[in-house]
Amino acid sequence: MIDDVRLPENWSKGSNGGFGFSTEAVTTDDGAVETNENWAVPLRQYEISHNVKSPQDMGLLRAFHAARRGASRGFLFKDWIDYTSNDDGNSPPTMLDQPLGVGDGAATDFQLIKRYDDPVSPLDVPILWPVEDTLLIAADGVALMSGWTVDRGTGVVSFAPAPALGVVLTAGFEFDVPVKFEDDLLRISWDTINSRSVGSVPLREDRA
Repeated sequence: MIDDVRLPENWSKGSNGGFGFSTEAVTTDDGAVETNENWAVPLRQYEISHNVKSPQDMGLLRAFHAARRGASRGFLFKDWIDYTSNDDGNSPPTMLDQPLGVGDGAATDFQLIKRYDDPVSPLDVPILWPVEDTLLIAADGVALMSGWTVDRGTGVVSFAPAPALGVVLTAGFEFDVPVKFEDDLLRISWDTINSRSVGSVPLREDRA
């Protein structure tokens, strides 16, 4: 389950982390090494503990962790390095940033993606949680102000009526990453009245 609540931005800003992949090197009979890609899309992982310093932050983090029941419930995370549809991940979105699909006169549902472009091996990553009121949609480069809705949690844009045959759809948006606490235990130490610290607080993308 993903709770539609964002981790406070003062904890996510300055966090470290990003894409992680799962690959496996296999040595063949002739001594060559082949690499298997276990995941079709990368898994994001983060660490936020160094941003939680004040007693107030520690109390709020403890409450937030408790509300998520440890690692049970997911929540939303703003990755300040990559939170918009723009190629640089930071510039304001435009309606032409990302491909959404091409109309065939029948299909009404199209998945939001962010394309990490490369001349040899581009990567399309589904966007499930666009930020409310940031989504921009265009058909053949012309803004569509109505005739569509988006489902937060799947990132599916639904049109009524279906886009006509050959119409090129594009999108721009801000987005959050669904994550979970990796640990059920939140480690907070209070050594002296002036010495408090939070242990590691790793987050892992939630693909539930």
